[in-house]
Amino acid sequence: MINCIAVDDESLALDLLADNISKVPYLNLIACCKDAFSAAKALREHTIDLVFIDIQMPGLTGLQLIDSLQQKPMVILITAYKHYALDGYRLNVLDYLLKPVDMVRFMKACDKAMELYQLRQSTKELSVKENSRSLSLHYFFLNVDYSMVKVVYSDIVWIEGLH
Repeated sequence: MINCIAVDDESLALDLLADNISKVPYLNLIACCKDAFSAAKALREHTIDLVFIDIQMPGLTGLQLIDSLQQKPMVILITAYKHYALDGYRLNVLDYLLKPVDMVRFMKACDKAMELYQLRQSTKELSVKENSRSLSLHYFFLNVDYSMVKVVYSDIVWIEGLH
């Protein structure tokens, strides 16, 4: 399950977003926030994997909130304005949806989030396995002249690449 929050200052848009999220079986809506400040609070209090956020909000914009975060979750921008797209991608957002968002487009963005989430989870698991094995593995094998040669890391003085 992907833990997510929805952020929009317009009540109707927030309700619609929450309804769309409820239709996606792998999304777990943790909070609906009416401004960036309450979203920041939710991000501090919960483990959030994905943020659906509007850009134009009073006080602190969605882009300003994302830019201020040290640990950035995946972000899908949902806005009525096309001209913020470059700013969104500068912040490495996962997707940029224009209001009104149809369900097919919304699902494509959610599927993209799920693929990235699964990739990150498998990378974490692999990293944990590698860290537990790395202390015992001090060598690797190279294919040289139709045979495998064991190379110990501590024996390497320099490496040259040829093509």
